[in-house]
Amino acid sequence: MEFDWNNYLEDTKSIAVPEELFSHVEASLNNGIKQGMLLEVCHKNNPDVYWIADITMVCGHLLRIKFIGAETDFWCDISTTKVHPLGWCGKYDELVEPPDEINDRCGDTIIEIMKKALLVGKSVSIEALNNKGLSPIDRIKVGMKVEIQNVIDPYRYWIATVRENVGGRLLLRYDGADEELQQFWIFFCNPRLSSFGFVTNKGSPWQFKYPGKVNKFSCKNKLSAQLRQSAEESIKEPTPADLFQPNPTLEAHSFATGMKLEALSPLDMNTFCPATVTKIFNNLQFLVVIDDHIDDYEDTKMAWMCDNMHPYIYPIGWAQRNKLELKPPKIWTEGAFDWEEYLSMTASVPAPDYCFGNKDLLKGIDVNMKLEAANPLNHEEIHVATVESIVEHMLYVELLPIGEKYWFSQDSDLLFPVGWCDSNNYELHIPDTNPKEPPKPIEEPKTIKEDLKSTEEWCDRIFFNYKCYAGPSISRNKLSQLPKAVGPGPLLLVLKEVLNKIISASYKPAKLLKDWETEGPPEEGMRLEMLRAKLKTRPYHAYVPIVTSSDQVESFCRDVCVKLQACPTLFGPVEYPEQCPNMCQQVEKSTFHNGTERRGRPKGSVNGRRKKKKVAPEKREKEQPPQEVESNRDGESVESEHSAGSTPPSESGTRPNSPDSVSDYKRSTRRKREIKSNYPKMEMKTRGAKLPNFALQMKEAHWNKKDVETIYSNSCVSKKQNNADSDTENETNESSCNSRDAKNISDVSDSEEPELKKLKFSTNDPLPSDNKMFEKHTAMTWIKGKGKLARNPLDWSVDDVYDYLSSTDDCKLIADKMKQEEIDGQAFIMLDLPIITHFLHMKKEFAMQLCKHITMVRWYYIVNFEENGET
Repeated sequence: MEFDWNNYLEDTKSIAVPEELFSHVEASLNNGIKQGMLLEVCHKNNPDVYWIADITMVCGHLLRIKFIGAETDFWCDISTTKVHPLGWCGKYDELVEPPDEINDRCGDTIIEIMKKALLVGKSVSIEALNNKGLSPIDRIKVGMKVEIQNVIDPYRYWIATVRENVGGRLLLRYDGADEELQQFWIFFCNPRLSSFGFVTNKGSPWQFKYPGKVNKFSCKNKLSAQLRQSAEESIKEPTPADLFQPNPTLEAHSFATGMKLEALSPLDMNTFCPATVTKIFNNLQFLVVIDDHIDDYEDTKMAWMCDNMHPYIYPIGWAQRNKLELKPPKIWTEGAFDWEEYLSMTASVPAPDYCFGNKDLLKGIDVNMKLEAANPLNHEEIHVATVESIVEHMLYVELLPIGEKYWFSQDSDLLFPVGWCDSNNYELHIPDTNPKEPPKPIEEPKTIKEDLKSTEEWCDRIFFNYKCYAGPSISRNKLSQLPKAVGPGPLLLVLKEVLNKIISASYKPAKLLKDWETEGPPEEGMRLEMLRAKLKTRPYHAYVPIVTSSDQVESFCRDVCVKLQACPTLFGPVEYPEQCPNMCQQVEKSTFHNGTERRGRPKGSVNGRRKKKKVAPEKREKEQPPQEVESNRDGESVESEHSAGSTPPSESGTRPNSPDSVSDYKRSTRRKREIKSNYPKMEMKTRGAKLPNFALQMKEAHWNKKDVETIYSNSCVSKKQNNADSDTENETNESSCNSRDAKNISDVSDSEEPELKKLKFSTNDPLPSDNKMFEKHTAMTWIKGKGKLARNPLDWSVDDVYDYLSSTDDCKLIADKMKQEEIDGQAFIMLDLPIITHFLHMKKEFAMQLCKHITMVRWYYIVNFEENGET
């Protein structure tokens, strides 16, 4: 069973550790180029003249830049364009002049504009430009050579070769190593790593020494031969000199030899022990050894090479103050351990508190948060993990499913954000997520007997005919992802599986399940079977009648298709790979709608009937949609249903019916493709969690204008008739939406509050792949009632976007951020979830709220401007 982090977090009622807290993962994605930095870029028409440009967006080696003083920005590929850091032109006597259009527009103010940009902006470094915008992950190649510092001696190094690079986590093997030294994992920014040539450039006392117990290269001739071989191999894949840099932030320490302190045991990363400073290497580094291993620490590696900010050493009494157990040394024989007595016994002094650097307390992490963690005793394994407790800068983490618990520092490079393994295609050890089987009922023999009886009937394969009309309640995109057929097998099992797959492909699974439910005993020849659906986080079930005889299967499938208002041969025992016998590709789709065009029950309905409320005849007539609206009901376009990553579009079933609509559709498709072709494809990496394909998921909920009018006329009560009725309905809608989670399936309303400003968002809202988030009528009824969006959103200025977001209840806090980023109407419509989270650096919950507004504004533009041929 495939593990899904979102489902696991939902099932365990927990949240993930914020991904921005993993500084080493952030460093692996940082290419040194950020939004707002400045460059000197050559003119488009004259490559020998340069002008200053501001970076407005970063997508790897593709930069969206704008010349200062210009009104528009453009894309620039720094791997092929002449770009340089600020000051380069002055240093090499190159000409710096604004383009003619900027000079004509700004005139004498161009000097002031340039001065202002230089005072505020920051230049891109020459190293970042030389790297062509590549992140460290992309620059580290298999076969590169690095030099590894010994774990207990800062002056001893040995050469290793990169065998694998998994998101910046490197699998290394020592050059010339035998079976004694296995390959090992280490993150690229670990301070023990240095670029190839580091020791040679430093000279004495730095030296090469084989890290094994027996130095097989103690002979100078053997050592020279191995170093020469490694140097020759490094020519094939040179290591960039700036890729692995030693930590420049170390401060001088105040420790002295013989001082006592407390330290975390390197053997199990779980026990705190008395320890001693045994060696001072220099004013930055010293050696701390666990007291029980003073004599054999070189073999057991029970020691820490430290600086004053080392996370795993503490002043005496630290464990007791934090109510943690301190393991007494072996020489302590009786009673509870006492530091005063132990210091007297060993004639030693404690390390003063001021010797230990001030470590920042943990912020943003709470108990029970989830993350991924490498096993500190076996770095090969990465597990699903839970934060058990927090002590100052330390995390006590439980690894699942093994149940082992270890201490990690907050900045440990053995910790990773949720989804990191999935993003980097690395094996993740997961807990058992299979639901526990409920206890068997007492009447077990009877149940078995009934099951044996049901297996007497056998069912052949049931085919899903994807090219047939799917009806208003089934998503064609989800339908196309179902298997080609189900079966053969026992009759009841096959039919239940077919119905469950249809439910999973519907826009509103809970509503569909309710429509199929039957009260009372089933008809003759049928049997009630329990089917399940899920609405948000709540599961629902209903008993649905299913035939018990194989000769009734064809008529049963046809009846279900009719109830779905779909083509009668959408699924059944006969496969139609080419041509539907009902010609559903050519006929009007209203033919299948059973005399009604509703996609769901009207507001306030129960079991398809309105509650007791008299409606004026005139109002009833208005609620009946015009007949011609239904003719273009299947407005799910080829582009919306078959986007990237899905199956190819079918040849029919998705095209408009009239020749005019066909030509309009082709023109609009061509115009959309021409617009898209102006922008290069962006490749973005995440910090760890795999983000949803937001554009794809919005396309899955695509509607055309006719669809919108039908929904609007059926699900919304016109405000023009009676203001008092409208206000009352709005209040009812709001309370209905807020209490949906507490409702039974029969009480679930199909309409949502049409006013955008009353929408309620939370971090628990489903992802865009859940159609309830972007229900069609929610967005489109909002469009109908939003009078102040009369202008084309593409013409909005930065202030217009700010005013719009400020007027909402849920995105007020985002308005200032968007104004600082100078997001105008065109940029606002182009935003999607990955860009918002990673390039605007916005938290996920705010990004989700903003995406809902972007989707609605985007549909407002499509319905009111693009489809009408306006610009």
